[in-house]
Amino acid sequence: LHAQQSPLAGAWKVTYPAGMRIENDVATPIMATGSLTVQPAGDSLIATLTTDRAPDMPARPPLRLAAKSGSAEATFIGNSKATINVNGAEHEAAVVSTWVLRAQGDSLSGTVARKTDSREAGPQEARPVTGVRKKG
Repeated sequence: LHAQQSPLAGAWKVTYPAGMRIENDVATPIMATGSLTVQPAGDSLIATLTTDRAPDMPARPPLRLAAKSGSAEATFIGNSKATINVNGAEHEAAVVSTWVLRAQGDSLSGTVARKTDSREAGPQEARPVTGVRKKG
C-alpha cells in the first residue's frame, strides 16, 4: 500500500506568491512561506496550506486544496477570498487558485495561478512554488 501512495503525500515547507501588489501599474508578487500537508483520501489528494504569520500581512485562514491522485504531479484547486485594494477602496473577491505541484524525492516544485471575480484584479499568471519535505 505504501508503494501506491503519492510522492506528494506528506508535510512540506513551501515558498509561494501569496498575492500581488500593484503600484503605478507594476505588479509585484507578495511572497510567503507556509506549511503544506498533503494526504491521500480515496482517489484524491487533500492538502491544507497554512501560511506563516508575516508582520506586514494579515493572518490568513488555512486553505484547503483538492486534486485527483496520480503520479508525482497533481493539479490542486482551492477556493478562497481576497481583499482587493484599489486606490484605498477595499472590497472582497472570490479567488480560485490552481496549484500544479510536482514531487521529486524531498523537493517540491510547481506553480500557482489565480483568478478572481473582481474586475479590478484580473487573472494572475502562473508563478513559481518551491518546497522541501519536512523531516520527522
